[in-house]
Amino acid sequence: MEKNKDNSEKLNKVLKITAIIFFISAVLAIFIILNKGVIFGKRLISISGSSSTEQVHVIQVVSTNNYLKNVGDVVELKLSIDGKDVSNGEGYELTSSDESVVVIEGDTARAVGLGDAVITAKSTEYDVEGTVTLSVVVPANSLNLSAEFSRIDVGETSQISHTTRPTEASGVQVKLSYESSDNSVATVDNSGIVTGVSSGVATITATDKITGIQDTFDITVH
Repeated sequence: MEKNKDNSEKLNKVLKITAIIFFISAVLAIFIILNKGVIFGKRLISISGSSSTEQVHVIQVVSTNNYLKNVGDVVELKLSIDGKDVSNGEGYELTSSDESVVVIEGDTARAVGLGDAVITAKSTEYDVEGTVTLSVVVPANSLNLSAEFSRIDVGETSQISHTTRPTEASGVQVKLSYESSDNSVATVDNSGIVTGVSSGVATITATDKITGIQDTFDITVH
């Protein structure tokens, strides 16, 4: 009997110790979870929720030609959604910012007047849109440059100007890019402003981006 009593007390003691260890383990586990796996300043486990990244959708619209050189000209509009080619108005809507310049006809744009129009393609399924700007122009067949000053000092500037034929080919109808033959003598910016850098002569070339015609003007720097 005495022996059975001792065994019973030992068993109860083991059970109490086991219960205490279990309780401490449970408290520690809850503590770790509440602190997102960090205890005593150290990360013991990594806890992350099951989150999925939402896909970012993209719609693109491009034109076979951004410059329509005559009223009545038509260009094709090509569209893609998430990199996949689409057509025939499936999954998108096309609108023109100025229907007195460009009107939309299916997947094409038709010029009805001079100026610029922004074509917007909007997805009918996703909240995304893409744009392309079309310009309806009277193309120039000649280009002539002049300058505010043909001779400037180092650090001074001179504004390049131009005239075109026909005279309607001006403003939005002419898209010029400028280049200097020698940037160590004179530089030119996108607006045609020439700045003297050092003594010498630099040839400024203007190119009409629409027709490709060019003209030059020499600037002398003292």
